[in-house]
Amino acid sequence: MQTQNKNIFPNQINLSNNKLSLEELLSKGKISKQTYDKVYTAKKFIERKYNLIKLKRIEKNILQEKLSTSGLPETKKLEIIDEINKNEIKNIKKKLEKMSSENYESLSIIGRGAFGEVHVCREKKTGNIVAIKKIKKEILFKKNQIKHTLDEQDFLSKIDSKWIVELKASFQEWDYLYLVMEYLPGGDLMGLLIARNIFTEEDSKFYISEMILAIDSIHELNCIHRDIKPDNVLIGKDGHIKLTDFGLAKISDKILKEDFIDYNFDEKKLNHSRNFSCVGTAYYAAPEVITKKEYGPDIDWWSLGVILFEMLAGYAPFCSKKTSDVCYKVSHFEQYLKFPQHCKASDVCKDLILKLVNHSENRLGKNGSKEIKAHPFFKGINWMKIKEMKPPFIPKLNSDYDTKYFEKYDYIEPFIPKKETIIRKRLEPEFTSYNFKGKEKDPTDIISIIEMITKKKEEVEKEKKLKKKNENIIINNGETQENKITESSSNHNSNNIKEKNYIININNINNNIHNKILERNIKTPMIKHTKTTLDKKPELKNEENKNNINNIPTITKKRSFIGNVGHTVKAGIKVFFSKPDSKGKKKK
Repeated sequence: MQTQNKNIFPNQINLSNNKLSLEELLSKGKISKQTYDKVYTAKKFIERKYNLIKLKRIEKNILQEKLSTSGLPETKKLEIIDEINKNEIKNIKKKLEKMSSENYESLSIIGRGAFGEVHVCREKKTGNIVAIKKIKKEILFKKNQIKHTLDEQDFLSKIDSKWIVELKASFQEWDYLYLVMEYLPGGDLMGLLIARNIFTEEDSKFYISEMILAIDSIHELNCIHRDIKPDNVLIGKDGHIKLTDFGLAKISDKILKEDFIDYNFDEKKLNHSRNFSCVGTAYYAAPEVITKKEYGPDIDWWSLGVILFEMLAGYAPFCSKKTSDVCYKVSHFEQYLKFPQHCKASDVCKDLILKLVNHSENRLGKNGSKEIKAHPFFKGINWMKIKEMKPPFIPKLNSDYDTKYFEKYDYIEPFIPKKETIIRKRLEPEFTSYNFKGKEKDPTDIISIIEMITKKKEEVEKEKKLKKKNENIIINNGETQENKITESSSNHNSNNIKEKNYIININNINNNIHNKILERNIKTPMIKHTKTTLDKKPELKNEENKNNINNIPTITKKRSFIGNVGHTVKAGIKVFFSKPDSKGKKKK
């Protein structure tokens, strides 16, 4: 039975023994290109699903560890977990939403190529302006470009760089693939070159400096662009540049591998695999690419040197009507690389061009971008703050969807395909993993978890500081209130003392006036007593009591302070303005 089973499938490949990769199976003719594409996509889809499960486990462990060592109270820990769960539910709902071309309204076409068109669109739900690359599946099948298209989408979905155009979403429909990208309304560098013809050396220095940082950012990811040209350098509304079109890029397997969970950023970079493909645009392609020799990432620096020449001379150094002539000039670049008389480039600038447009073994940048940055041409460039510099050109826009800096194209077919024109009646398995719904900030992400815990710590510290501040205010208020009470009591006491002194003085005056009245009554006999405050006077029985009349006590009605003053003043006026009665007689 065992021998029969061996003979049933004589051509069966034992992958466990041979350990052949998909690329090797394809190159040896063991599988067809169509089978390769299907297996490659299915592999990526399964890896992505497994990767998500693995990532969730890692994040859960990190969350538990961070929360246990955070020192936060239990209420704050529960708040973090609750927020994570809520946002995870939101992300699940968003992923379940179906994406379609009907969600967008095409405003204009700004690009057309071999595989499709680029539309400026408005998202109907949010009103956001985006650029959508619409790709025909049929052409991808015919030209065997499925893997390149999938790799571009995969690369852009994983990269978050200020030098690379952001991929917001991607989806597929029956006949088309769609890449939804950010819209940079300033046009491309080729359009600016056509408009200005020649750049000044300072302007060229700015754009070349930003391109160095952009190219270096993808080389750090172990990737080669392979199609660096002015058409693929877009200008944003702030005047700064970003790289686009990674359809021909050689992307590292480490990036494309779905099990790419690497939180150790100090890990040594992998070397590039051997590259022999003849890709790119002939005007800007390095000689080793055209002659199909082995090449590395320094081919992008060759392209940069050619662009710098074009900025200052007004044309590409190896331009010709026929592509074959261009390829010949590039492979014999030493004979054809000559600066025209009208080129006013400095000797330092020419030296940089000659060192970039050079043989691979002698090319500047062979050992990294540091060699290029150290060249005297870039003296005065602050590489860390180049985004803060004012660009030579800032687009003047009438609206967010202004397309005046792009070439305009006519509509050949509507952006939203009509049902009667649909050729393919099913979704191909080759594009199963193509859907992508944007880099939403997910709290289950490890960096976000750390940010959330840090934020909660800051909130707790603020609450503690505020509580302490309120306690100090209460204590201070108590002290100030006591001070106010003591001050008011002291003021009250002082006022009482003043009032008492004032009353004493008034009483003294009152007594003096009263004594004067009595003295006058003794010296001059009184005719008649007016009504006074005396209710009853004791009888005078002897002379001794008459002589001691001043000692007779008087019983007065209780008056207020104002009443006393009024009475005193009234009595005083009466004394000083009254005359003694001459007809008065003394009693015997």
